[in-house]
Amino acid sequence: MFQGTIPGPMRAIVREAAEGWPRGPVYVPCCGNFTIERSLAGMGFALHSSDVSIYTTSIGRWLTGQPVGIRLREESTDQLGWLDESLDDDVGTVATMMLGTRFLASVGRKGLWHERVVRSYRDQWAAKHAETIERLSRADVALASYEVEDVRTWLKKVPRDAPVCSFPPFYGGGYEKLYEPLNQHFTWDAPQYEPLSDADVIDVLGAITDRPYWLTASNHDVSELRHYLRGVIKVTPRAAPFYVYASQAPTRIVAPRQAIEPVTAPRLRGGEELEGPLSLALLKPGQFNALRSRYLNPRIAPGAANLAVAVKDGGGRVLGVFAMAPGNYKPDEAYLLSDFAVAPTDYPRLSKLIVLAATSAEAQLLCQRAFSRRMRTVLTTAFSNNPVSMKYRGLLRLVKRSPSNEDGWKFQLQYQGPMGGHTLAEALEKWAKRWGAGATTTQTGV
Repeated sequence: MFQGTIPGPMRAIVREAAEGWPRGPVYVPCCGNFTIERSLAGMGFALHSSDVSIYTTSIGRWLTGQPVGIRLREESTDQLGWLDESLDDDVGTVATMMLGTRFLASVGRKGLWHERVVRSYRDQWAAKHAETIERLSRADVALASYEVEDVRTWLKKVPRDAPVCSFPPFYGGGYEKLYEPLNQHFTWDAPQYEPLSDADVIDVLGAITDRPYWLTASNHDVSELRHYLRGVIKVTPRAAPFYVYASQAPTRIVAPRQAIEPVTAPRLRGGEELEGPLSLALLKPGQFNALRSRYLNPRIAPGAANLAVAVKDGGGRVLGVFAMAPGNYKPDEAYLLSDFAVAPTDYPRLSKLIVLAATSAEAQLLCQRAFSRRMRTVLTTAFSNNPVSMKYRGLLRLVKRSPSNEDGWKFQLQYQGPMGGHTLAEALEKWAKRWGAGATTTQTGV
């Protein structure tokens, strides 16, 4: 219900560590989305929290029976006057803040997507607002106190023998950027404070750890606390790891695990000739995971697919796989999450045939059935140490080239192209003429 980026297993680790703390007050600075408070609920602690953000303060004040004290800015009345009746200085204001994190960033921005987002929330506001209030009424978080105060001064008031548990921001401007749309459209008695510098972070860590009982976590490996490392959490292959540090706690490691199911269909092998016609076969998530683990470059972090499809030849042999998801920016665009060919085979450009199959009329129909909307284009991202991807070159159009945000690659390339412009039969004919010459490939399918 509360917005945040702390992975779920963190709650179990916090609760396990707190089992050894003396019952009484526990202090939670930089409480964010109240992950710690929810983790410690029902354990007999008196929870005292503090933060400086508008989002957290709305929740904290409501949980402690204080007036929320947030109002719509006068300059935002023309665009958002329809929210005014929802600001009741109580749970209604909290619900407005929560929903606002999802659509306020689109207010006043040009583009059909942003306009649709705002219009959708305005048209459904009464129902969404009531639903959020109802969910808030079931919250099991109980706070002894909540204060709007900077962590540097608030920690000075905390008794030195009391447990402190906190996930402070270890990078500058994170929360300020996250809640900027809320501050842009709403006014409140915001505290004056300076974002934490690197030196401030060290001081805060010192104040947290200079006591018998404490726990903190970060998405960075903090060298100063390595002696107190109690856990590493990485929920999915693409997720950033979280490092848990504590004065005392069991050691825990949380790693991603993917379900695997067998694929009994034969695969094209070296020395075998590819036969027509091509066909498509839907894959279960576990089957897709199995084929991806076998053939996709291991340096490419896997993602979850909405639609996974195997490409087969006339002999029923699997030639490769592609996976799709609905596009985020255009309603008629599919996102090609993954595409790869089996290996080894005698066809070094077999991966191009998989791309052609993924953009075929037959694949378009599968996407339209799976996503319940028209699909006209496909978008994909490639990571490469070269300025172009040879797999997509000549098939899709390079629309963006930027430095890679993934380790081990120089470039992040975005390719786009139409869907449905050819059939599977035409795809095989085109591929056979241009790229179907045989030669032994390497052991990966990409």
